[in-house]
Amino acid sequence: MTPQHFEDFVKSHFRKRGHYILKACEAYLQGNVVGTLTDDACPTDRSKEHSSSVGFKLALAKILPRLITALKDTGADCDQYEHLGKTETVRESLSLSDL
Repeated sequence: MTPQHFEDFVKSHFRKRGHYILKACEAYLQGNVVGTLTDDACPTDRSKEHSSSVGFKLALAKILPRLITALKDTGADCDQYEHLGKTETVRESLSLSDL
C-alpha cells in the first residue's frame, strides 16, 4: 500500500527537479558523462574526460519526448528544453567522430 500523499510528494519532486533533469539530459546528449554533473546539472572538469556512447545518446533521445511530456504533466517548466524532443537535436548532438 502506498503511503498517504506519496503520489503528491513524487509529483512535487519532479515538478521542482524537472528543469534540472532535462538540463542533465542535454548535457548527456552533448557527451558529458553520467554521474559527473553538479547537483544543478552543470558540467564539471570530469564531465568531458570521456564521452557518452552513441548508443546511450540515441536511447536517451528516444525517450526524451515522453519524458518531457511526463514532466510537463507534473507542472515542471520544460519550455527551455522543448528542442530536446526533436529529431534534429539528436543529429546535431552526434558528432562525426561518433559515427
